[in-house]
Amino acid sequence: MSLRTKFALIALSTVITIYAVAGGLLTHRTNVIAKGDPYVQVKIFNEVLRHIVNDYVDEPNLEKVRVGALKGLADGLDTYSAYLTPDQVKRFKADTVRKTPFGLTLSKYAGFAYVVSVVKGSPADTAGIKTGDILEYVATTATRDVSLYDIQETLANVPTGGDIEVSVLKREKSDKVKLKNASFTSPLESRLEDGDIGYVKVGLLTAGKSGEVKTAVQQLVQKGAKKIILDLRGSSFGELSEGVAVANLFVSTGLLARTIGHNNQIRTFEAEAAKTIYTGSLTVLTDRSTAGPAEIVAAAMTNGKRGDVVGERTFGAGSDQELFPLKDGSGMLLTVARYAPGVGKPFMEENIKPTVEVKVAEVEPNVPDVDSEGPANPNTETPKEEKKVTAPTEDIILKKALELLKSGGKQTARAKTVRPARVTASQPALV
Repeated sequence: MSLRTKFALIALSTVITIYAVAGGLLTHRTNVIAKGDPYVQVKIFNEVLRHIVNDYVDEPNLEKVRVGALKGLADGLDTYSAYLTPDQVKRFKADTVRKTPFGLTLSKYAGFAYVVSVVKGSPADTAGIKTGDILEYVATTATRDVSLYDIQETLANVPTGGDIEVSVLKREKSDKVKLKNASFTSPLESRLEDGDIGYVKVGLLTAGKSGEVKTAVQQLVQKGAKKIILDLRGSSFGELSEGVAVANLFVSTGLLARTIGHNNQIRTFEAEAAKTIYTGSLTVLTDRSTAGPAEIVAAAMTNGKRGDVVGERTFGAGSDQELFPLKDGSGMLLTVARYAPGVGKPFMEENIKPTVEVKVAEVEPNVPDVDSEGPANPNTETPKEEKKVTAPTEDIILKKALELLKSGGKQTARAKTVRPARVTASQPALV
């Protein structure tokens, strides 16, 4: 082994050792926690490096090995952490991870980009992309080969008016779809149902949405609404503060939410009675496209015993990331806090179960026939093979909520399941 290679090995070993044990050049706020004995992990790293240098058939490109190791470290943490190259750090914008390019909220499933939700009226919606779809390719890049950040950056950097081609898996068939980058919004929807039931569909919980919800509820009450349905389906993205503020509109006491950071540092969000505007009968709607700040709202309603949560399990997400620059110009984007309900585990570990479950459809996951790493989120159960069913033509979750409110009865004592009758609609079902 050449002297130069020996020096490179020592340097590489030192770098990985520092990263593995103490987060390397990161600050003490990182979320890197070595499971078990960290020094054992370091010995394994060193052993692997020695084998690479001493036994690999060619002289290794240690720079390439180092970058691969750092990517692997990030990949071993969670879906939302990532290693960024020096070029990515230079063009990094904090809002890249806080955007919904083309109206898509994405996560990862079995290594692929997974569509958590699609904003109604967005370019993705116009192109026919649905919740539960898998993006196999973005442009020419296989989503299984890159981090979620890489995918989001590629989509976010498409210029206004430009387009990008994606390969979407639907029912085990890959379709190429062209997405055009056009402006879109996620407006709040509100109306009266059956005379005295106010309906509010929240949409994305972006800045200012809590104020819109407040206004909509007040207007519905003025129009004669005596009961409220708060629809959180499709609300998969937004600001933590907005989720807390919406929950506080309906819950006047108690702990609304928490964030859990490094070494279990906890930040709490208490309800303020002066901010509560509605204490009447309330029902919340959720499904697999409910995620992040919207899960704060749903959990607060359940913990505060404000009414039934009707529909399907939420997705299980909600976290904050921070970029930590490294000496070579690259960086580590790390999850530094996870969102959690006032009582219970973080949403990424345990999603929200409805008090009244409504099974819209059960389908086999739209994933290629490849070795699977399992769901991206620890809380997500590995789907069992189910008989394919098409989605119902009517909104059976809303229908069930209306029935509950009209009957005046709560079913929060135990979860009840409502299954749809046989349906034949051609619309793809949600996962």
